[in-house]
Amino acid sequence: MKKIFGIIIASSVLLGAGTMYAKTDSAANLSNWYEHSFQNESMKLGVETGAGLWRTFSNVKIFVSEVKQSFDTSLASFTAKRVSEATTEIEQYEIDTENRLEQTVSELKDENLKVYSKQANINEDIEEDIEQSVEEILEEVLSE
Repeated sequence: MKKIFGIIIASSVLLGAGTMYAKTDSAANLSNWYEHSFQNESMKLGVETGAGLWRTFSNVKIFVSEVKQSFDTSLASFTAKRVSEATTEIEQYEIDTENRLEQTVSELKDENLKVYSKQANINEDIEEDIEQSVEEILEEVLSE
């Protein structure tokens, strides 16, 4: 009798539980569970994505800063090198110009000296010609 009574109670409990479970909306429960799980995963994913973007932007900022510093250093080095080369070229051009000027002055002095000496020779020749002409005229005048 205890056995039958136990089976009846167990059957009643199971039947009651089955009825209660059948009366609940299982689709709504599943939908609520899925929505809750989706929200939790979305929040986790959002947090991870935000943190990943923040790390990426920080790394990009560091990279850009390093590239800018490298570019500034390269530019300063290039500028200093070009200024040095330009200065050297200007100094060399100045030395070459001064040397050519000195050479031209020397050539002009030599040329002027040659011209002067030619003119002096011409003047001497003219003087000799004049003297000779004067002597010839005097001889002619005195001879007559």
